[in-house]
Order: sequence, then structure tokens, then C-alpha cells
Amino acid sequence: MKKRVAIFILFLVSSSFLFAQAPVWKVNEPAYQYTMTIVAKLNMDNIPLKNVTDLVGAFVGTTCRGVSNLTYVPSTKSYYAYLTVFSNTPGEAITFYIYNSARNKTVKVTKTIPFAPYETYGNLFQSYSIAEPMLNNKAELLTFEFLNIKSKTNSIASGIVKLLISDSYRLDSLTPVFTCSNGAKLLKNRIEQTSGLLSDNFTKAVNYEVLSEDESTINSYAISITQFPDPPLFYKIDAVCKKLGSIKVVSKLEGAPVQLNYGSRVIDNRPISNGAAIFSDLLSGTYVATIGNDNKIITINLLVK
Repeated sequence: MKKRVAIFILFLVSSSFLFAQAPVWKVNEPAYQYTMTIVAKLNMDNIPLKNVTDLVGAFVGTTCRGVSNLTYVPSTKSYYAYLTVFSNTPGEAITFYIYNSARNKTVKVTKTIPFAPYETYGNLFQSYSIAEPMLNNKAELLTFEFLNIKSKTNSIASGIVKLLISDSYRLDSLTPVFTCSNGAKLLKNRIEQTSGLLSDNFTKAVNYEVLSEDESTINSYAISITQFPDPPLFYKIDAVCKKLGSIKVVSKLEGAPVQLNYGSRVIDNRPISNGAAIFSDLLSGTYVATIGNDNKIITINLLVK
């Protein structure tokens, strides 16, 4: 018996959901002189509405001044409300209600908008946000780096991202890693980017845009990369018995002169060739290798086997 009662209750709950009625919002259009249009996205409880049976209603007091379902737009893969609002009084406050058909829930939106005759708010790229609670309107690029690369300096100010990285990294294949304001999107050529996913070519200027969560704010950012040469590397081979030692200086500064001193005496000069300068046939003792502003004290030891 209890099982039958439980099944019956479940049937009643399911039936009430299936046959729940959407709000009946109607506008007496001939009664009004002016219109304004809104291209909007709807959001309830931080979840975008994505059903053609979802609704938005525009009201002044208890009088409906506009109503729209959602329409799916394949080119943007998003749902929009194309809402026409009617009024006789410019500047009067328009209040919105949104209806979530999947939850059979209607909420009043806190944010209002003044009526502006013949104005259009929002478009397919930057839609007007009708949301409860309100979405974030900040559009800031908070951090910007490259995957597996440690920049020597990094700054974001006045729409310019400045990075200083080693010249050992190729600029034609770098993968951006970034964070933005809560809910905001990073766009390149109006296409949303995913942090740490795709590499890009930074040998020439790259510009991004950050679009806020509510799509009301968009800010531009330019990426400026400066590269510094890696410091030279110094290697040595000690002398062993009758075999003399050697010093190797490795650098990307092709053609740069390298000077080798023994005590206070210059004993050799040679340029970086094919990435290195090699000094051979060195007796045991202390040498100083100098390239540009870098110098290294190197001791060749005499090893006896």
C-alpha cells in the first residue's frame, strides 16, 4: 500500500512539472507610441538559459511592456532574446522578469533600465545581460605568461602586457597561459581563447580583447615581448699527465670575441664560431675567460692517473 502511495505522489509531482504553465505575458502594443529593442542573453542563478521556451518580460509596475522567447543563433552558438519594449514616457524605469521553463521558475531582475525611444541595446557579439543575480562587469587581464617559460619580468598596465624572456625560446610557437576577471573571456579576432591549450605566433604584434561576464565591458590588450640573450656557458677539461687541458665558451652571440687571460697576460683571442670558442693546449693554472660583460675564473688542474 505504501509503495502505491509513493508511486502516486511521484506521478502527481511529475505531472505538475510536465504540465506547468509558462507566464502569460501580453502587451497592448497599439496603446504605446515609442519602442526600444534589446538583444539579450538570460541568466538565472548564474546559469545561462538555453531553451526556446524560456521567457523574458519587460514591465512598468504590473503592466507588461514587452515579452520574448529565446532564439538559437548557430553562428555564435548562443541563445538570445529579441525583446521589443513599448512606452509612451521616455526615461521610465523598465523592470525585467525571467522565466526558466526547465525549472518552472520566474524571478524578478534587480537591475532596471530607463526607457529610451528607438534605442537598441546589445548585439550578437556584446549582448545586453538580463540576469539575476547580476553578472560581473569587470574585463581585466589579470595574468599572462607562456606555458613552461619563466619570464624574467612581466607587467600588465594600460592595456599593454610586457614580458622579458630568454632568446632561447622561439617566438613563433608559444602557448599563452592566462587568467581574467571572474567570468570574463579572452578573445583573439573575436574568438574565445583557452588558457594553456593552443600555441601561437608572437614574432609580430598580437592583440587580445577581454569581454566581461555580462558582456557590457570590453578591453584591449597588446602583447609586447622582449628577449634577452642567455648568459654564456663555460666548460673546462683538466690536464692529464702529458695531455694538456682546454676551455670551451658557449654562446649564441655568434662572432662575439672571447679573450683568455693567464694571470695578467692575454694569451688568446677568438670569436664565437658555430656557437662556441675553444681554447686548447692549456697548461695547468688559473685562467680568466671574458665575453662581453661576462667573465669566468677557470682553474685547469693537473690530474695524475
